[in-house]
Amino acid sequence: MNPLRCYRKNTFVILLDVCDYTFQAGDTIYFTVKVKPDDDTTDGDALIKTSWTYGTDVDLNDQGVLECTLTATETDIDFGDYFYDIKLVAASDPTVEQTLVTGDFTVLPVATLRV
Repeated sequence: MNPLRCYRKNTFVILLDVCDYTFQAGDTIYFTVKVKPDDDTTDGDALIKTSWTYGTDVDLNDQGVLECTLTATETDIDFGDYFYDIKLVAASDPTVEQTLVTGDFTVLPVATLRV
Protein backbone atom coordinates (compact mmCIF):
# COMPACT_ATOMS: atom_id res chain seq x y z
CA MET A 1 0.00 0.00 0.00
CA ASN A 2 1.22 3.45 -0.93
CA PRO A 3 -0.47 6.26 0.99
CA LEU A 4 -1.17 9.63 -0.65
CA ARG A 5 -1.94 12.84 1.23
CA CYS A 6 -3.15 16.09 -0.27
CA TYR A 7 -4.75 19.29 0.96
CA ARG A 8 -8.41 19.81 0.19
CA LYS A 9 -9.11 22.02 -2.84
CA ASN A 10 -5.43 22.14 -3.88
CA THR A 11 -3.73 21.09 -7.09
CA PHE A 12 -1.92 17.81 -6.39
CA VAL A 13 0.69 16.03 -8.51
CA ILE A 14 1.04 12.26 -8.31
CA LEU A 15 4.47 11.02 -9.38
CA LEU A 16 4.09 7.61 -10.98
CA ASP A 17 7.22 5.56 -11.64
CA VAL A 18 6.43 2.39 -13.57
CA CYS A 19 9.78 0.62 -13.93
CA ASP A 20 8.90 -2.42 -16.02
CA TYR A 21 6.66 -0.82 -18.63
CA THR A 22 7.30 1.33 -21.70
CA PHE A 23 4.40 3.71 -22.19
CA GLN A 24 2.88 3.99 -25.65
CA ALA A 25 0.77 6.82 -27.05
CA GLY A 26 -2.84 6.26 -26.10
CA ASP A 27 -2.21 4.27 -22.91
CA THR A 28 -4.73 5.35 -20.28
CA ILE A 29 -4.04 5.78 -16.58
CA TYR A 30 -7.16 5.71 -14.38
CA PHE A 31 -7.25 7.22 -10.89
CA THR A 32 -10.18 6.54 -8.58
CA VAL A 33 -10.87 7.52 -4.97
CA LYS A 34 -13.69 5.92 -2.98
CA VAL A 35 -14.74 5.68 0.63
CA LYS A 36 -13.83 2.00 0.40
CA PRO A 37 -13.37 -0.58 -2.37
CA ASP A 38 -16.60 -2.00 -3.77
CA ASP A 39 -18.07 -4.01 -6.65
CA ASP A 40 -19.57 -1.07 -8.58
CA THR A 41 -18.22 -1.51 -12.11
CA THR A 42 -19.34 2.01 -13.08
CA ASP A 43 -17.45 3.66 -10.20
CA GLY A 44 -20.58 5.75 -9.78
CA ASP A 45 -19.89 6.37 -6.10
CA ALA A 46 -16.28 7.51 -6.66
CA LEU A 47 -15.37 10.78 -4.99
CA ILE A 48 -12.59 11.36 -7.51
CA LYS A 49 -12.70 9.66 -10.90
CA THR A 50 -10.26 10.87 -13.52
CA SER A 51 -7.94 9.56 -16.19
CA TRP A 52 -4.96 10.69 -18.22
CA THR A 53 -3.92 9.56 -21.69
CA TYR A 54 -0.21 9.12 -22.32
CA GLY A 55 0.99 11.42 -25.09
CA THR A 56 -2.02 13.73 -24.70
CA ASP A 57 -2.61 14.55 -21.02
CA VAL A 58 0.58 13.22 -19.45
CA ASP A 59 4.15 12.43 -20.50
CA LEU A 60 7.32 11.27 -18.79
CA ASN A 61 9.33 14.03 -17.11
CA ASP A 62 13.15 14.34 -17.29
CA GLN A 63 13.50 11.64 -14.62
CA GLY A 64 11.30 9.17 -16.53
CA VAL A 65 8.35 9.58 -14.15
CA LEU A 66 4.75 10.41 -15.02
CA GLU A 67 3.40 13.57 -13.39
CA CYS A 68 -0.35 13.03 -13.08
CA THR A 69 -2.09 16.21 -11.92
CA LEU A 70 -5.32 16.46 -9.95
CA THR A 71 -6.97 19.87 -10.12
CA ALA A 72 -8.15 21.87 -7.13
CA THR A 73 -11.71 21.08 -8.23
CA GLU A 74 -11.01 17.33 -8.19
CA THR A 75 -9.56 17.48 -4.66
CA ASP A 76 -12.53 19.51 -3.39
CA ILE A 77 -14.02 16.66 -1.35
CA ASP A 78 -14.58 16.45 2.40
CA PHE A 79 -11.38 15.99 4.32
CA GLY A 80 -10.85 12.50 5.66
CA ASP A 81 -9.43 9.09 4.83
CA TYR A 82 -10.34 7.24 1.64
CA PHE A 83 -9.05 4.46 -0.63
CA TYR A 84 -7.51 4.93 -4.09
CA ASP A 85 -6.08 2.93 -6.92
CA ILE A 86 -4.29 3.66 -10.17
CA LYS A 87 -4.93 1.38 -13.11
CA LEU A 88 -3.21 1.17 -16.50
CA VAL A 89 -5.00 0.14 -19.68
CA ALA A 90 -2.64 -0.32 -22.63
CA ALA A 91 -3.69 1.17 -25.94
CA SER A 92 -2.30 -1.89 -27.72
CA ASP A 93 -4.69 -4.23 -25.89
CA PRO A 94 -7.52 -2.49 -24.00
CA THR A 95 -8.79 -5.80 -22.65
CA VAL A 96 -5.73 -6.02 -20.40
CA GLU A 97 -6.02 -3.92 -17.26
CA GLN A 98 -3.27 -3.66 -14.67
CA THR A 99 -3.68 -2.11 -11.24
CA LEU A 100 -0.39 -0.36 -10.57
CA VAL A 101 -0.84 0.85 -7.02
CA THR A 102 -3.44 1.09 -4.26
CA GLY A 103 -3.48 2.74 -0.88
CA ASP A 104 -4.99 5.16 1.56
CA PHE A 105 -5.83 8.62 0.22
CA THR A 106 -6.02 11.30 2.88
CA VAL A 107 -7.53 14.70 2.19
CA LEU A 108 -6.17 17.15 4.73
CA PRO A 109 -8.23 20.09 6.03
CA VAL A 110 -7.38 23.67 5.17
CA ALA A 111 -8.74 27.03 6.30
CA THR A 112 -8.90 28.85 2.96
CA LEU A 113 -11.62 27.41 0.69
CA ARG A 114 -13.03 30.61 -0.88
CA VAL A 115 -10.59 30.71 -3.83
